[in-house]
Amino acid sequence: MLMRSLIAFCLACGLAQAAETLPRGVQVVPPDPTPGEPGRLIFSRDNNAPNACDVELYVNQQVVAKLGPGERTSLDLPSGQLSVAVAISSAGYCGGRGPGPEQSVLLGSGETRQFAIMVEPGQVFLAPLLN
Repeated sequence: MLMRSLIAFCLACGLAQAAETLPRGVQVVPPDPTPGEPGRLIFSRDNNAPNACDVELYVNQQVVAKLGPGERTSLDLPSGQLSVAVAISSAGYCGGRGPGPEQSVLLGSGETRQFAIMVEPGQVFLAPLLN
């Protein structure tokens, strides 16, 4: 009887361990994104800007955020084609001229894309970052 109990215990332990580990070479793959699921755009601004003026962030020609030096924002947006642009804020002494050239972004369902906002004397622009 003791031998049967020991064998049953060993089998139960072996099955429990087998359920926890995957065979060599097998990886867990996350599920595919659901069609129509929003994507995420992340924008960050460098601390080393030549001035303290805020930068306005435009998505589809609408201001969606204002960022000061060192700030960042994350936007969950519908997947598909979007236009993004940046401009020095027109508030205060900065007196920006509105958004610069728009960049087209194709955002997939569940995709995350990152951009750096680059501010140089007389200009501001977006630079895509590799994930």
